Amino acid sequence: MSRIMSCSNGTPAILFRPSVLQRLPWSFSRFKETGEYGSVGNIKVAYVLDYTGYGVHEDGLKAGKSAAQGLLGQKSSLLVNPKQMVPSWTEAGARLVVTRFLKQYVTIGKMTILEEGGTIFSFGEVDKKCLVKTVLRVHDPLFYWKVATEADLGMADAYLNGYFSFVDKREGLLNLFLILIANRDAQKSSNSAASKRGWWTPMLLTAGIASAKYFLRHISRKNIVTQTRRNISQHYDLSNDLFSLFLDPSMTYSCAVFKVEDESLEVAQQRKVNLLIKKAKVERNHHVLEIGSGWGSLAMQVMKQTGCKYTLSEEQLKYAEIKVKEAGLEDRITFLLCDYRQIPSRSKYDRIISCEMIEGVGHEFMDDFFGCCESLLAPDGLFVLQFISIPEERYEEYRRSSDFIKEYIFPGGCLPSLARITSAMSAASRLCIEQVENIGYHYYSTLIRWRDNFMAKKDAILALGFDDKFIRVWEYYFIYCAAGFKSRTLGTYQIVFSRPGNDKLAYADNPYASLPAA
Repeated sequence: MSRIMSCSNGTPAILFRPSVLQRLPWSFSRFKETGEYGSVGNIKVAYVLDYTGYGVHEDGLKAGKSAAQGLLGQKSSLLVNPKQMVPSWTEAGARLVVTRFLKQYVTIGKMTILEEGGTIFSFGEVDKKCLVKTVLRVHDPLFYWKVATEADLGMADAYLNGYFSFVDKREGLLNLFLILIANRDAQKSSNSAASKRGWWTPMLLTAGIASAKYFLRHISRKNIVTQTRRNISQHYDLSNDLFSLFLDPSMTYSCAVFKVEDESLEVAQQRKVNLLIKKAKVERNHHVLEIGSGWGSLAMQVMKQTGCKYTLSEEQLKYAEIKVKEAGLEDRITFLLCDYRQIPSRSKYDRIISCEMIEGVGHEFMDDFFGCCESLLAPDGLFVLQFISIPEERYEEYRRSSDFIKEYIFPGGCLPSLARITSAMSAASRLCIEQVENIGYHYYSTLIRWRDNFMAKKDAILALGFDDKFIRVWEYYFIYCAAGFKSRTLGTYQIVFSRPGNDKLAYADNPYASLPAA
């Protein structure tokens, strides 16, 4: 090539190899192309090239394939080169914005973007702070536009619409979330000028417009009494058949407690139920109220163990009624299909249990919730609450914004911080905390089991009338939450509440009795 470049205008040049290949596969169809090559431009150049019937670049590819097969001693096939992405000028601009942002933002963990056609972008590097890596396959340049204009919700929408996928189909999405979480935390802990400049990027400025839109939609779903039922129905009334495909046989839809990693989901859910019963100290003569009882698994287990009277504030009513009747417990369990604010207060309950229901109450109504529990609980009663929690440092920002869960899964939802729970408790009741336990690290395993069950039943889900996008929404939901628990960004608390002066509080069992002396 250097020889051609050194030729003066009009001087012909010939490239050739000193040896001649034997048994050349010749075709007259190549005469036309050879003639055209020789007449390109003003400089007359004749190309004399090794020819095996595929063309110049294909020759190299075929030769490499032959060499690889000879070295490995096994046959292989060539991958078809996918269609090169051709973004519009707006999509090209979005790609520039997104890649520049990621180059600045992702400093720990390894994130690689592989476009259709072979273009590769790499961000960050694996180190001791973040050992995970992920490779995204971008199939459509709309991926960049979505991320540039809607940030995290845009990325979710791009995944749901199939604009990108992952090389590692099992761990890729989880690792992406873990990388983004690790870098978010690293950015927050850094006060460098670079991190401050990073906030005022075009991507975050444009994404702010979309964030405002989603936030306005979120606050329109405020959990007043008439709206709460609609918010609940959007998720829980999809189909009992759907939930039965990924939940354990007891249909328990909350964090399980695992003793060992390979334990069955059914056994782990039973352990969680037993843990709640033990903390509530339920006795046979008690009247128990469960607020947000799901499909009734906790109620039936309490009844089997204690024989007490039980009242359910029920959402999945028909299914629970059938199961209670099958168990022969209909004379001991009462169903109330109503909002927690509408539970009749004429009765006082010895025990109140609420498992992962308060997340649907909303920030503004936390005080009301505790006020209702105060009015319904007997003087010497216990209230056991299990809930998913977000760190206090992120709570104010989180509650004033929308995210994937609020937009696609639980409209009107709000994960409380531990401080928000205690402030609502003190503002609206005389309750005080007797015991606290964080079981959040078990939720990662629970969610992964649900995801695996869900994806294994893909054909059955499609047969119920749902589509591929619905399946991607739920896959994203399971992994989005799993990453939050794996990174300990989210927690799951079990709290026991009582009132001061409760002389019947049954915590006489000494939890330290079995521990050795110092």
